[in-house]
Amino acid sequence: MKCFMFNQLKLYVNDELAPAESKGLEQHVENCPQCQKHLQEWVEGMQEEDFPTIPEAPVPDSFTDEVMDKLSDAVPPRSTRKHSSRTRRQRGWDIVKKTGLVVAGLTALVVTGTVVSPTFANYVNSLFQIEKNADSGMKNAVNKGLVQKLEQKVTDQGITVELKELLADSMRIAVIYDVYDESGKKIEDHILNAKLIDQNGKDWFEDDGGDNSGSHGEFFITERFLNEIFESTEATPDQLTLHLEQTEIADKTGKWSLEVPIDMKKAKEATKTVAFKDTVFQSPQGLGIELKNIEFSPSATRVMLDTTFPKSAYLEVERTSILYDRKNPQGAIVTEKERDPAFSGENMMYEITNEKGEVVAAWDMKSLDDELDNKENVLFTPRTEEEAEERPEGDVLNWWHTFGPIQGEQKLKLELKKIYEKKLASPTFDLVPTELDKKGATFKDETGSTFTFSSFAWEPGNGEDLGEAVMTIEGTLGKGIVENRDWSVKDENGKTYPASVSTESTRDKDGQVQIKGEISIPRLKQQPKKLTVSYATYMVEHDVKWEVPIEIK
Repeated sequence: MKCFMFNQLKLYVNDELAPAESKGLEQHVENCPQCQKHLQEWVEGMQEEDFPTIPEAPVPDSFTDEVMDKLSDAVPPRSTRKHSSRTRRQRGWDIVKKTGLVVAGLTALVVTGTVVSPTFANYVNSLFQIEKNADSGMKNAVNKGLVQKLEQKVTDQGITVELKELLADSMRIAVIYDVYDESGKKIEDHILNAKLIDQNGKDWFEDDGGDNSGSHGEFFITERFLNEIFESTEATPDQLTLHLEQTEIADKTGKWSLEVPIDMKKAKEATKTVAFKDTVFQSPQGLGIELKNIEFSPSATRVMLDTTFPKSAYLEVERTSILYDRKNPQGAIVTEKERDPAFSGENMMYEITNEKGEVVAAWDMKSLDDELDNKENVLFTPRTEEEAEERPEGDVLNWWHTFGPIQGEQKLKLELKKIYEKKLASPTFDLVPTELDKKGATFKDETGSTFTFSSFAWEPGNGEDLGEAVMTIEGTLGKGIVENRDWSVKDENGKTYPASVSTESTRDKDGQVQIKGEISIPRLKQQPKKLTVSYATYMVEHDVKWEVPIEIK
């Protein structure tokens, strides 16, 4: 027996249904087993008409991933793409795509005529599924129905701004769009100014500038993380309007203005928040960590915490750097003292595991080399800098760490494993550059770290460009030290230069960090005869243990 709604498919594929009726049919088929069964038979029949001579062939498990990786390159550039009216077969595929159905054993045909594996039907639903710069959270938001098609564009001075799709999640708003000229050529160099307006007319992007430039794959993707703006999901307005505008693109003056209404209610309903009360850890080093909330949305997971540390946990760090400003367009070397906290909400390591003990997310210090860090499923999002709140127990700062979506879990556990502490150092390594090629110079400093400098190379300046010296650096860091920071160099005349150190790090069998790389000294007028190398700070890891159960209701 067929569902009575299935009879409307004939009208659907002939494009004879009104938009509202088409949408209603798509929603019905998504939830009707009878329609899904007959849809499978109907589409398989259509397949046999189109491909009577194509034999079935097994494909490897990696086939779909390989197709997705190459899909952007397979799509012709805009100037060669042609738009035609949809055929009956294309309308049939529309309902398969829009309802997200994956028919068992079905071989799909895409517009390029390529035969692909059945799971490809999951990906053709949205541009967010195929754009190379879309992350896993964006793709999951598609599956949860938080992405809508946009058919908005504005043209001025022969330049078109076209909006393709909108993602509205409680954590972020993202838009896929295109900017192209009359010939269809993509315009790479552009910025769209953005406003996010609530029902009271308040622009929530006003305080942070609203710069809306974006990265791109086949099209551009621009996103704004809402944790820059709203302190929680509940604080996000139900109705917002995204206003994109610009008065100059590609050196042409005009007016490009588009508005997109955004209903945030569905996104807010899809977000679950786990709140904690008096969940505090006090480290032996004086750092206090209070877990406040964890928010789970379709596109991301956000851990919100506060750190508290005493006034004594600040360091006076002397840094040498190159300052670029209007007065110094070529750059000027400056040495200044700055007040740094010994601890930071970003400098810790913890894991979130599920009931099976599997790590579903892990945070670690951002600057650690790949061989040292334990990051997992991290989405690096902007953080609005805030002044520390002064309290009797110390200075308090708010932090959030953002991960890709954690789905389908009910019980989790957060386990804090490390905190990192910044400490002052004052080593000096005296070198004669011309002797380093003959024999490396090895030093051991007060932290227990050993460094060897060798292979000195000098590149003289040319015109306004000053010279640069480069040396090889290798070393074994002291016990518990994971990196050294704020390097500088003095020449034989006592002039100080910033030093840039680029190394790769590994751990030896004893757990100590081994480094190997280069140290470069820019803006030298002449080859130095002597060098004194030093660094101002280093980072020490402390093993800690703190566990917090998380139950998602």
